[in-house]
Amino acid sequence: MLGKKQAIGLAAALVLSACSGSGGGSGSNPLPPGGYNGSCDPGTAVSLASPTPNAFNVSSTIGSITIVANGNNNTLGSSYSGWSLFLQSNGFGSVSSNGNLSLVSDPSGPHPYASDYYYQASVSTLQQGTNYTVYLANGGCNGVMIGNFST
Repeated sequence: MLGKKQAIGLAAALVLSACSGSGGGSGSNPLPPGGYNGSCDPGTAVSLASPTPNAFNVSSTIGSITIVANGNNNTLGSSYSGWSLFLQSNGFGSVSSNGNLSLVSDPSGPHPYASDYYYQASVSTLQQGTNYTVYLANGGCNGVMIGNFST
C-alpha cells in the first residue's frame, strides 16, 4: 500500500504524463490541446502586451490577453485568425486554450517595435495565485513562448 506522499507523487506523475504529448519541436514547448506537430514561426518578433510581461496580481477575471507583433507583413499578420494563445499554469502544467486571435487597436499599449500590431484572445476566469506562461500557436505547431504573468 502506498503512503500519502507516494500516492500524491504518483498522481502528479500521472497527470504530468497525461499532459505531455509526442510531436515535433522542442520538448520544452507544450503541445496545445490536440497534440499538434511542427514548429511555430510567426515570422516576426512577438511579445506580451497585456497583461504586461512578468506582471503580478493580475485579476483572475482579466477576460483577454493581448500580444504585440512587429509589423503585419509576416506569417502572423496574414493568418492571425488561425493562431491561438495557450496558457500553461504552474503546478501540474495544465494547458488551456483561449480562442483564436483577433486584430485589435491598443493605443495605450506598449510600443516595442517600429510598427506595432496588436492581437487579442479571450480567456475564461483564471486561477488566483497562479503563474501563467503564454504561448502562441497555430493549427499545426507547438507553442512559442510569448511571456509570463501571475494572478
